[in-house]
Amino acid sequence: MSYTEDMAKLEALLFVAGDPIAIDDIGTLLEISRDEALGMLEQLKRRYQRDPLSGIVLREIEGAATLATNPGLSNTIEAYYGKIREQKLTDAAYETLAVVAYNAPATRAEIETVRGVNSDSVVARLIERGLVREVGTLETPGRPALLDVTEQFLLDFGLQSTRDLPPVDLMMYDTLTKFTQQTTKESQGVAPKPLVIAIDGPSGAGKSTVARLLSEHLGILCLDTGAMYRALGYKALQQGLEPSDPEAIRAMLAETTMEIDLSDRVQRTLIDGTDAAPYIRTPEASRAASDISVLPVCRDYCVRIQRELGKRQALILEGRDIGTYVFPDAPVKFFVTASPEVRAQRRLKDLEKAGTHTTLEEVLKEIEERDRQDSGRELAPTKQADDAILIDTSDMNATSVVDAMISAIRDNEREQPAWRSYGGGCV
Repeated sequence: MSYTEDMAKLEALLFVAGDPIAIDDIGTLLEISRDEALGMLEQLKRRYQRDPLSGIVLREIEGAATLATNPGLSNTIEAYYGKIREQKLTDAAYETLAVVAYNAPATRAEIETVRGVNSDSVVARLIERGLVREVGTLETPGRPALLDVTEQFLLDFGLQSTRDLPPVDLMMYDTLTKFTQQTTKESQGVAPKPLVIAIDGPSGAGKSTVARLLSEHLGILCLDTGAMYRALGYKALQQGLEPSDPEAIRAMLAETTMEIDLSDRVQRTLIDGTDAAPYIRTPEASRAASDISVLPVCRDYCVRIQRELGKRQALILEGRDIGTYVFPDAPVKFFVTASPEVRAQRRLKDLEKAGTHTTLEEVLKEIEERDRQDSGRELAPTKQADDAILIDTSDMNATSVVDAMISAIRDNEREQPAWRSYGGGCV
């Protein structure tokens, strides 16, 4: 077979394969030696390089080769595919990728040691994006999975192999800092505490949205405490109970099992084994939540669960009294608010999307009544903690609010670097 025919076959193979083909496999398929395959790949690469109008480039990746589009044409490709990869990686994802790339194969426990925060959800998203993969298991109790970066990672970052990464010791500073501080605390009989970020504010201020976005940026799980009270309020209504009746609610709670599932970065609030999410965003559930949440027996029930979760892992919590009552010692606190009119408009849009028909006047009246109820209650009223950072979101979008939060966290982290040893820290 002629050299010209072999070159045509090589180009066709690379075109239809999509994924990189091992050079040894190319040699086997074309019935040529490895050296001949390498020479042909080099020739094909140069052919594309010589043509300034070519939209194709040849890439070699860890003993394999593939065809790729010219990086300069990314705008056209994204326009065609609707920017399917437009979603940017978060800071937490970039940091996790770096830990895996520089220390592969790495376990999830090793990633957590470097980052100081549980990274399971971040790893799961990177696997979904095709940037990280499992390459085996470690022969130790529990057989933890070993993780490595993928060929897609190398393609996206313009690398032939992880050996092309710039030399840097990622492990040294953070691991040494964590080890030193943890050893000191343990020697003093004080166990390190996970980082808790408290976000308080009135209804409709956007707490849930910014908490979720902040969670994605920092790689810290988010707990929606309001959903817990809504779920209990909904159960009370379903049983025909008055949510403000302390004795009736006490009896109900004695027979209630609440579980908070934070897997897959989506909170599931399970009441007696049933996910309450589809039922708790109605105006009736909101009013029931406001009534039931003022009862000491209900507050104790939910706060106990929240504090137990906060002892085990870093968390972002949003509610109305997280920084003043639930976690008064939280090192990071925000109070997010907006004018009643703006909050009513936002709430109306949410209700319309959910198929609930009402008017702006009715929603505004309900919000103002909820504000009076929440701020005037005897137990844990809604108010800004003395050390909380105030953010008025009336004229801000969610992205701007999150940027302001991250900036504040970074500023405070520089003043209190020990946060990194508490299972958090801004990455």
